[in-house]
Amino acid sequence: MKFFRNLDPSTIQIRTFVFLLLFSSFTFVCKTPEVKKAPVVEVKKPEPVEKVVEQQDPNLAFLESIEDGRELPESDKWKVEQYDVFTEDTFPSYGPANATIDFSKVDYPLLNAAVFYVSSKERKSLGLRPFKYSERCEQAAFGHAQDMVTYDFYSHTSTVNGKETLRDRLDLVGITDTYSAENIINSFGIQYQGGRAVFTPTQNGGPFFSYTKAGAPIPNHTYLSLAKAVVETWFNSPGHRKNILNPEFTYMGAGTSFYKDKKFYDIDKVKAVQVFTAKP
Repeated sequence: MKFFRNLDPSTIQIRTFVFLLLFSSFTFVCKTPEVKKAPVVEVKKPEPVEKVVEQQDPNLAFLESIEDGRELPESDKWKVEQYDVFTEDTFPSYGPANATIDFSKVDYPLLNAAVFYVSSKERKSLGLRPFKYSERCEQAAFGHAQDMVTYDFYSHTSTVNGKETLRDRLDLVGITDTYSAENIINSFGIQYQGGRAVFTPTQNGGPFFSYTKAGAPIPNHTYLSLAKAVVETWFNSPGHRKNILNPEFTYMGAGTSFYKDKKFYDIDKVKAVQVFTAKP
């Protein structure tokens, strides 16, 4: 080879070493990279609550609240003990239930109670036993409503690890081995009449919706009127109606969570949930 011609042996040896070194370096650098496999989605049994919390984003506030005592929001208008005082017939006369909702400070326990009593009244009017209140059902319902708002989804299947199914959510609050079902809804916070055209805040030049341009703002719901609107919509859906009227379900708890719909002029909306079980 010309590369080695007219060279003394020592020079040939050095150049051979350099050539081999370069060749070995070249083969190392050009080594075919490993092909990373696509992650495999596995269905696993939910781990204990404390482990789930440790592995998740620390902003999962409600998941932590279940672990730390299963506490619902505080309210000066509605306490759990009042479920033993009011009935589906007397609740509508309760003053705070008829107050207009301030979306900046919603009294969730009161709104959850309104949904509970309106649902129970519908059952009673059709000859069924009214629901018995379950605080654990309310915890599961309220948590799912919050998650749907926080993580921007609308489904019976949660995107939160460890809370994917209703069974998961009931296990977290301590309800096991029981017949159960769930209703969900995404509804307006204002007293909008379905089918009517509205003028938007942009068209009105102010932060409100109306039926006429710059006309009277469509008012916010009261706690009771929102509950009636939500339950009426469920009743117009065969599957949801069947859950509410199923005589196998003795216990129920409702949960709600408000948000502003950024896809439509920040209109105030609410995601609501009912959880039904055969035992508390």
